[in-house]
Amino acid sequence: MLRILFVTPEPEETVRFKTVLQQNGIVSLVTHSDSTAEEICRACSGLYPDLVVADLRKSFDALPLRALRHRLGEAWHGSANNAPLIMVLLGVRQLAGRDWFPLADDFLAPPHTPDELLARVRLLLFRRRQVETGDMIRFRDVTLDLHGGIARHSSTDMVVSLTPREWELLRFLLTHRGKLYSRERLLDFVWGVDYAGGPRTVDIHVRRLRAKLPPEASASLENRRGLGYGFVGISG
Repeated sequence: MLRILFVTPEPEETVRFKTVLQQNGIVSLVTHSDSTAEEICRACSGLYPDLVVADLRKSFDALPLRALRHRLGEAWHGSANNAPLIMVLLGVRQLAGRDWFPLADDFLAPPHTPDELLARVRLLLFRRRQVETGDMIRFRDVTLDLHGGIARHSSTDMVVSLTPREWELLRFLLTHRGKLYSRERLLDFVWGVDYAGGPRTVDIHVRRLRAKLPPEASASLENRRGLGYGFVGISG
C-alpha cells in the first residue's frame, strides 16, 4: 500500500486530502513542518514514505524545502539524493519564484483540489516505475543497473569503471533527465548539504564522467552556461 507523508504547518488542512487518498487505497501520514528527523521517522512508523507532500504556501523561499530534504536523509540515515519523491503545495506568490523548482519533483498550484492531488500522485509514481522498471535505466549507449550499482556499455556489456561518487552523480542526472542543475544544487543532492568542499568538485566529476561514458551518453551530458549540468532536450 502506498504511503504519503504530508509535511505542513497546518496539519488539520490535510483532512480533505486524506479522505480522497484513503478512498483510493493510499495511506496518509502527517507531521508538522518543524518536526525533527526523529519525529518524521516516528510519524512514518520507521517506514520510508513513497512520496512527501511539502506545504510551502506560507514560506517566503525554498529554504524550508532544503531543510526538509536534509531531515529526510537524517531520518533514515541516507543521503540527500536518496530522498523520496517530493511534491510541493504552492501559494500564488510562490508561483513566480524558481528556487524551489530543482528541489521538487512536482507541484500543486491553487486551488489545491484533492482530485488533482490524487491524479498528480499517480502520475509521479507511474513515472518513477517507468524509469526504474527492472531496476535498470537505459539511455543512449549506457545502461545503469540500479540494484547492482553498475554502469555498462549497452552494445558490448562492458562495465564502465566509476567511483562511488561518479556513480551517484550519473544516477541522479539520468534519473532526472530533462532538468538542468547548478553545481550548488548537485552538491546538495549528490554530496549532501553538509559537504564542506567547493562547487568546482562538480566540474571535475562531470569531466571524469564524460571521459568514461560511452560516446553517445558522454556527448549528451550538457553544460549550459548559467544554468548547469544535465541530460536535457533529448530522449532516451
